[in-house]
Amino acid sequence: MTTVSAPSQSYGTSVTGEATQTPRINEQALKTELAKRGFESISIKRELPGGRIEIEANKIHPVHVEAGESIFAPVPVRFSVELDARGGVKSIEGGTPTPAAVADAARLIKMLRDNGQLAAAGEQEPISGVTHRIERDEQGRLVLRRNASRSVRIP
Repeated sequence: MTTVSAPSQSYGTSVTGEATQTPRINEQALKTELAKRGFESISIKRELPGGRIEIEANKIHPVHVEAGESIFAPVPVRFSVELDARGGVKSIEGGTPTPAAVADAARLIKMLRDNGQLAAAGEQEPISGVTHRIERDEQGRLVLRRNASRSVRIP
């Protein structure tokens, strides 16, 4: 269950019958804080026992491709977050991409290049068939990004 509200306190009862105090979730503030930590496409799944929040997201992670080159790509991760009394992130458990997920991202980059669907950093974009691009982010990293949807005309 996800409760969306301004940061405040909620009170409940523990399994032993004691009153408990857990922070309520300000979904937008939580997503903003997680974005600062390299997560994007954040989906809050559910509240876990003990007050943790289960989250699925993409983590911008280095993916080693041809010739030792690293491209940062969004890689799916699952993790849980513990919130402090004010609703801020107290701790994150998990959130590291699995080796299989990183390997999938490397295969995706290779397939996009092999099929002419990937525009390199600085390359002009109106190339037919290009679905993704590599761009430099504010930290100077080369990051894989999907182009905005384009309508496709089928003859």
